Amino acid sequence: MGDDRTVLLINCSTEEAKTIRDRAEAERRTLSGYVLHTVMRAVLFEERLSDKISRLQALNRTLSRGPLRPPGPRTTILLRCNKEESRRIRLTAARREMSISAFVLHSLRRAWTVAGLSAPSDRIK
Repeated sequence: MGDDRTVLLINCSTEEAKTIRDRAEAERRTLSGYVLHTVMRAVLFEERLSDKISRLQALNRTLSRGPLRPPGPRTTILLRCNKEESRRIRLTAARREMSISAFVLHSLRRAWTVAGLSAPSDRIK
């Protein structure tokens, strides 16, 4: 059973890490539980979309580009997951031609936007 677990290191700004920790605490989840809940929903969406609309892949890559590295100090968060979740996250990030960290942060920012919450990079001017 221990062989099924792995970790992903997510490089982010210290402000993004603080926001992730705060939102995980607000939802009474572990940091990994909070991030995985959000990211795996994004992965499922991306997998379904990819199966149906491969013609829009070039447009998808263009639209996914944006400020991926907010200015300021950097840190990493440890994302604990199982190997299958890790594989799916890696494949989805590769399909979007993004790093794993960029895909995870993009998914979180998108979820925060949908929920009407401001992302840390929105507050940096």
